[in-house]
Amino acid sequence: MKTVKIYQIGLGDFGRHGFEKFVDMANHMEEVNVEIGGICDTDREKLEAAEKFARQHRIETETFADKDEMYEEASGENVLVYDAGPSDIHPDNIYESLRHGFHHLTEKPSSMSREEHISEKKLAENEDVTFSVDFIERESPVVKKTLEIVKDEDIDSIKVFRESCMGLEKIIDPVNRIGVLGGDILDKMIHEAYVLDFLEASTGDYGLEIEDVDAEFFVPKNFGSEKLLGLKGGYTYDLEDAATGMTHAEFSFEDVSIELNSSWLGISDKAAEEASRIRKITGEHVIDRDYVEDDGEAFVDEEARFFVVEGSRNLAGDMLEKKLYDLDSRGEIATRDFMHDQLYRMLENTVFEAAGIHEREITEKETDVFMNAIFDVRDAAVEGKNYSEVLEISNERLEKLRIRDGKILENEESERIAG
Repeated sequence: MKTVKIYQIGLGDFGRHGFEKFVDMANHMEEVNVEIGGICDTDREKLEAAEKFARQHRIETETFADKDEMYEEASGENVLVYDAGPSDIHPDNIYESLRHGFHHLTEKPSSMSREEHISEKKLAENEDVTFSVDFIERESPVVKKTLEIVKDEDIDSIKVFRESCMGLEKIIDPVNRIGVLGGDILDKMIHEAYVLDFLEASTGDYGLEIEDVDAEFFVPKNFGSEKLLGLKGGYTYDLEDAATGMTHAEFSFEDVSIELNSSWLGISDKAAEEASRIRKITGEHVIDRDYVEDDGEAFVDEEARFFVVEGSRNLAGDMLEKKLYDLDSRGEIATRDFMHDQLYRMLENTVFEAAGIHEREITEKETDVFMNAIFDVRDAAVEGKNYSEVLEISNERLEKLRIRDGKILENEESERIAG
């Protein structure tokens, strides 16, 4: 039996859950002998909690407060580094892993520029190891069932919506959200690589030709700010370095139209309209609405993660609730119950790849076609825009997320959702 030794960077929300999955694998996986070589985090309390959790499950592991020290100590025939650390250090970690001959799995975004991504890919090609990005939604039971249904069916259009109030969260809770970077395109839109799987299942091929990009809002540094939030944190007066707040991108492939929609500043008009249509057909809500409080004030907290596929079969997938709807019969389509959750299955696949049991499921579709499309969107987002105009409308958009007297100011999207 082959052994894969795991070293992990970062114990934030995803990192903590990922570590728990690796501990489970170390105790129960039959196909591979999983060893946990070490965990790294700058937060001593998180390290101690992880170490305690491991001991409770009869596993001893090293802890590191410095990732350079971890890389110096890491060793083994098949080493896998799971990078759940801050986004801004992902490229450095990828380079370090590949130079050491380690397999590497990174959370998104792996890098924040096309140049970094190309360098990472070339480095991986020169080493006999894999470099993967956690396109975790490919493991969604909703996506997997949709792939079964659309196989050899005609697809006319695919619309995807992944929107939230992350920009607001970064303003009112900057400490806990410091590691979330990149703006809505590199944090939200980058998840939707499964659209290529839909295309391939339907047409036998895949591709994305960009047609139009509208980055309507960027994220202000704060309420009424004269500065914008930087792509890699901090603030900026330059749109080239600023975090986008709401983006609509249109693509085509053969006769199929594809729309990707993402947001850090609440629910877009397009998402609200599509959600309203789905509700009229199915009676189900695909947008979650709540509120958050900060320093005596209340703010809108909205989230949407859904897609609509139209053609010879018309489907709506709610990724938040893990439900799939047939828009023709108006009923819910049963999806498969998996023994393990999406995160476990994604990590398991990477362990199998590191052990040489399975070949990589993440292919050129993701490393070339999809990631290049995402960087094309990011490049197009700032073209022809005036900083002052962008700042003004972005501040107005942010203000609409504030709740006063129990009402959301001029928030037509939320009124449609509530109605």
